Amino acid sequence: MSTVWIAALVASLFSVAAAAEQNTSLEFDNVWVRAMPPFQPNSAGYLTLTNRGDNAIAIVSASSNVAKSVELHTTREVDGLMRMEKLQGLAVAPGERVELAPGGKHLMLLGLAFRLVPGDDVQICLQLASGEEACTDAEVRMSGDEPDAQDHQHHH
Repeated sequence: MSTVWIAALVASLFSVAAAAEQNTSLEFDNVWVRAMPPFQPNSAGYLTLTNRGDNAIAIVSASSNVAKSVELHTTREVDGLMRMEKLQGLAVAPGERVELAPGGKHLMLLGLAFRLVPGDDVQICLQLASGEEACTDAEVRMSGDEPDAQDHQHHH
């Protein structure tokens, strides 16, 4: 009986190791969060995602260490006015580059734990339909035009 248990344990360890090696092939670039004035409870996050893998990657939600919740949003013109809409998810096809930028798709960080000031670093995590999570650091900036103080390109 113990031989069966040991064989099952070894088999499960190999499957865990194989799953750990299957990385999402999601590359992050130019990741930043907008600095906000005092008493502003929300902010926006921006980044560029590139799928370096052979399979589509579906992003189903997001989170951050500085916000109660993070939502995927897009900005659309409705009746001549620009309005934000919540997205249920975001797909990144193999080889595709998706930009989350001001005026378009972006992350909304809701219920900030504290005021975000330029130079701070916060964590952004994307939850994938596969059950995996891809996380990266984001620099807090006033705008996206500022050059990176350091290389914020990450592979996950």
